[in-house]
Amino acid sequence: MTTRIFCRDLCMARGEPAAGLGPSARSYALLHWPRGHWRVPRTTSHLMPEALAQAIRTANAAGIHVALVDGDDIAFTHDGVIRRAASPDETAGLLLTIAGGGRLEGERDPRITVVCCTDGKQDPCCARYGFATWKALREAADPARFRILQSTHLGGCRFAASLVVLPQRARYGRLEPAQVADFLSCLQTDVPYLPAYRGDPALDAPCQAAEHAVLAWAEQEGISGMVRLEDLPADSGSARRMECTATIAGQTVRIGIENLDFDVNTRCETIGGHGNPKRVARWVATTVHAGNGGAE
Repeated sequence: MTTRIFCRDLCMARGEPAAGLGPSARSYALLHWPRGHWRVPRTTSHLMPEALAQAIRTANAAGIHVALVDGDDIAFTHDGVIRRAASPDETAGLLLTIAGGGRLEGERDPRITVVCCTDGKQDPCCARYGFATWKALREAADPARFRILQSTHLGGCRFAASLVVLPQRARYGRLEPAQVADFLSCLQTDVPYLPAYRGDPALDAPCQAAEHAVLAWAEQEGISGMVRLEDLPADSGSARRMECTATIAGQTVRIGIENLDFDVNTRCETIGGHGNPKRVARWVATTVHAGNGGAE
């Protein structure tokens, strides 16, 4: 019997990092839709009216990621404001409001929301790895502190289990069920869980790679705090190596990052006879040392 090969496993074996893919969506809207009704694309999901599908496309074009979610009965969420009940027509109106720059008023959910992609219709990795991690999250998380949802495609099937933490918009990838307890503990103290952290959602790709490297260095040194990047040039798309300075908890750190090439299968359907891997350039931190020049 032939063993199934998954794009997530191939990319991990080739050493492709999870951190450093650039900014996430500017905001996320969560629309309750039963998992069994999801389709690809999500705007063709079972029983979805065309008016709602068009509103989703309009919101996406405005930089809002609209995820179909399952796990509770809250109808609609955006920027922590929840609507416990909303018809498809009402939801379409809400999406058009926020797509046009409006804000929703109403009940706020104080919990941390963790959205985990389990969209097996998008890619087998999300079903295999995403569902296992989502199940572990549901079992471990205190529902008074966390809202745990499974969702349609969040971007990056090869990073399954792929997650977004709201309201921070922080993305995580390749989170294993055995890591869930430590992951939730970090979220409760507002500390990134580095083994799966994909970088500050507001930073570009090279900055995310540098930030992640500084946080990892600081963890080894027993230091914690916010990372401030001070002199990293903007990603020009042509540079292959850059250096920058960062500070964390009063410590100065120098980081060298390089644009390295990886063979990447972005979807399982590109494996074997169905296609070939792409050669993708990714920013990776190759040197990190304290301001006094001591290499780490």
